[in-house]
Amino acid sequence: MTEYFSAMRNIPVDLIPAGTSATGAGTPITIPPSFNRHKIAIITSAGVASGAVQPESAGDPAYAGTWNPVGGSPITVPAASSTLEYQFEGRFNSIRANISTIIGGGTIQVTYTGTP
Repeated sequence: MTEYFSAMRNIPVDLIPAGTSATGAGTPITIPPSFNRHKIAIITSAGVASGAVQPESAGDPAYAGTWNPVGGSPITVPAASSTLEYQFEGRFNSIRANISTIIGGGTIQVTYTGTP
């Protein structure tokens, strides 16, 4: 049985660890039912020139099908050596980040923070 990390209030959790550039889904986490406010932070390394990240949700972190996009289209990553915060509201069971367009010229880290 696979164990999944559950988010805790105001404590950032890695969805995609620092040093990642290839496309693909990051680590899914479970979201406490009391959390209504969510923040995804995309942190870029030196040299980043392109790429995109799509926050996604599903009813179960082990779901193997196509996850639902959160917020519509993918988020273009910010310029090199900077941070972009994307905030959204709602109830979610599980959240992950998916690098939908390869990160060009560097790497990124994506974190999640949630609050009631």
